[in-house]
Amino acid sequence: MRRDENRREDILRQRADRQRALRVVKYIDYPFILPNSPVELEEGYIVSDKETCDVFASFVFKNVSEKLIRKLNIRLDCYLNQNIPYLHIDFSYSHDDLTFGIIEKNGIRLKIRDANRRRTIQTSESFGGCVFIPLPESYFTKLDVIVSSVEFNDGSVAEVNTVVAGDTKKFADLDNISKLVYSRVNKYESTEYEFPTKVIPQFGENVWLCCCGNKNPSSRAVCERCGREKEWQQNTVTAELIGETREKMVNDPREVTLHDKSKFKQNKYLETEAEQKNKIAEYEKAMRNIAAAEKRKNRLQTTLIPRILLFVGVILLLIFILKVILELR
Repeated sequence: MRRDENRREDILRQRADRQRALRVVKYIDYPFILPNSPVELEEGYIVSDKETCDVFASFVFKNVSEKLIRKLNIRLDCYLNQNIPYLHIDFSYSHDDLTFGIIEKNGIRLKIRDANRRRTIQTSESFGGCVFIPLPESYFTKLDVIVSSVEFNDGSVAEVNTVVAGDTKKFADLDNISKLVYSRVNKYESTEYEFPTKVIPQFGENVWLCCCGNKNPSSRAVCERCGREKEWQQNTVTAELIGETREKMVNDPREVTLHDKSKFKQNKYLETEAEQKNKIAEYEKAMRNIAAAEKRKNRLQTTLIPRILLFVGVILLLIFILKVILELR
């Protein structure tokens, strides 16, 4: 009985969340990989309800392990002008709590109804979208996300206890010579238009970060988003290899092009501020569409019984009128 009550509360909470009118306060990108973690944090949003002014955090995680994930436990540490967090917020993503949210893989998104039926997250699936974690009313100056543990469908548990943090070499931050090095060895020039290079790739035990920014399970030979080869990136465009080639070019007197900055556009693969704004706009648009769909669904449910009663009433009235006509004859 208690479980049924909790389930109803979860369903009501989920419906209320889907109807929220939200605005994005802050977009957070995580263009790096975590050491020895079966999940990766792809992106996060700090959002505010336009009507209630409540503040929430929303994160999108990805399963980069080869196992089915049954539950993800995280913790948020809130700081206010100090090095010690003043608040810890524990949160879990699971089927039991209806907190898997939007489940997506390779651009294919499950409907909320189908996602709610899923008891596990498969390899390479993203989850957590449209799930909102309440944050304190008084705003914080720093927010840390800690991946506490991951429970798998086979009953095993990975105790991670890792703060989501890391170093990133963004392509836009490279000097012109390093960009020129990359341009010369880049055999995926045609791919740049749809999936531009954003970061220098990284490789870990469970995951590798493609230069397009996508995080792939280590077993994947090509990027699941852009199709670039893992081996090519490992052998050609790591930070170390680009650095070595750069030094050779600098010391080569024949490389007169190094002094001509027009040979390589500064913003060729740059993820501009406008693109970040587009991400925020797309997120807000998606949330508006979800809210509008949920409100339409609620209106239909609210008016369904009156419509049925009206239809039955009309039928009974027609039967009565027909009966009267027959009696008069």
